[in-house]
Amino acid sequence: MNSGQACDSPMAGGSQTADCKSGSTALPVLLWLALSLWFLYFAWPGLLAWFTPDDLMNLHGVAFLSPWQILSTKERPAGNLLLKGLWQLFDLHPRPYRVFCFALLLLNLWLALRLFFAWSGSMRAALFAGLFFSYHAQLQDLYFNTGTIYDLLCFLFFFAALLAAEPLLKPGAPPDWRRLTAIAMLSALAGGSKEIAVSLPLVLAAAALARKAGRTGWAAAAVSAAGAWSAIALVMGRTSMTANPAYQPEFTLAVLNARWKLLTGDLLYRGPEWSIAAAWLTLLAAALLAAWTRHRAAWPALALLAVTPLPLLFLPQRSFYAFCIAYAGWCLLAGLVLDRLTRLVQPRGWQLSAALAVALALWLAPQHRWLSGWLHEHYYQPYEAKTAAPGNVLRRNLPPLPRGAFIYFADDPLPPPEEHEHLLAFLCRLRTRDDQLTVWRARNPGQSVPETEWNRFTAVFRLTESELIRIR
Repeated sequence: MNSGQACDSPMAGGSQTADCKSGSTALPVLLWLALSLWFLYFAWPGLLAWFTPDDLMNLHGVAFLSPWQILSTKERPAGNLLLKGLWQLFDLHPRPYRVFCFALLLLNLWLALRLFFAWSGSMRAALFAGLFFSYHAQLQDLYFNTGTIYDLLCFLFFFAALLAAEPLLKPGAPPDWRRLTAIAMLSALAGGSKEIAVSLPLVLAAAALARKAGRTGWAAAAVSAAGAWSAIALVMGRTSMTANPAYQPEFTLAVLNARWKLLTGDLLYRGPEWSIAAAWLTLLAAALLAAWTRHRAAWPALALLAVTPLPLLFLPQRSFYAFCIAYAGWCLLAGLVLDRLTRLVQPRGWQLSAALAVALALWLAPQHRWLSGWLHEHYYQPYEAKTAAPGNVLRRNLPPLPRGAFIYFADDPLPPPEEHEHLLAFLCRLRTRDDQLTVWRARNPGQSVPETEWNRFTAVFRLTESELIRIR
């Protein structure tokens, strides 16, 4: 039997059919639970992370806006509405934000597993793909940084739209307007979470082409395009996005080479020795393996890994977390390849697949552990150390102040103004829920005031990493 036949194919049979039956019972849930534990084993320190300076900037940018203002003026309105809601509920307590992000990570793992199985028709392929997808050390930002909530939300809506479209991709599927409406709404939410969702309709089109879908399948891609592209066009038309240097593309071969080298190097845990030639050979190998699997799911997987990154490859450098949707395509392709290999050796039974999965886990675990520990020690611990201790002191000890107060910090241990000039103001305003609060710090240019003039301020403080001292 051709492993490329999906569960809905009238020609499906043998072990593929057994896989389809097992996939509709408890096996996907058990697989998700096992992979969730695997993920938490490596990523759990992210639950203890504090806010990064970018997190505080993002929160401050939405905390004092109404939902309508966020929808009508802010970039990435879906993610910003969520941040606004979290701040309303939890103030500056970092733990609920991290728990919420981990809940999104686990939900995204479930959606990815469901899509892996739906596209491949094989729990073996879903097992291998899920093992790769569930944890990757270069996705550390997703595990430690609440600012990546936009990426987590985009993944959620992106994959929910793909799953919603799955029944419509069957040849001869009848029109389902409620499902088409849901696809359009999910696509718009993905586009309103992050701009990388621009590729969603193209991935759906690749799936429709591979599945030889009828008009209903192509209608799903069309309504997805209407939803996602309209939302992204609306957001990109706002000056806050178009004027930002971080969103100014540079369409040159040199930039493309550098970004693709970085992406594939991070994907494969390669260091500085990774070459541009090796990076492009990796893509060629992916295309050849997709053809070798003779599986129709390989082509939308290839679209995920090759088309989805394009909006980011000409922009200033992004870390690997920004390509988490594309990473799912690499994982699915790897799952399809390993599924076919094991079927060639053992057409029936799970013994070889289970043994290979265990061997892969034993091979990946030390690499995950070493790289995640190195990244945490060299990047996240120093980064968090800039804000966590003094930020917690402020969160716990800043006293009530009259609205619109004018306060002064004679000293503080927060980063210097050339790094984060407004960080102290963000913390104080968010803590007091007062956007009219004026905060001066002696370390900021033009804000150092002699003690004889401190009577100008409502209050004067000295902040250390262990206490907040009111000196006036």
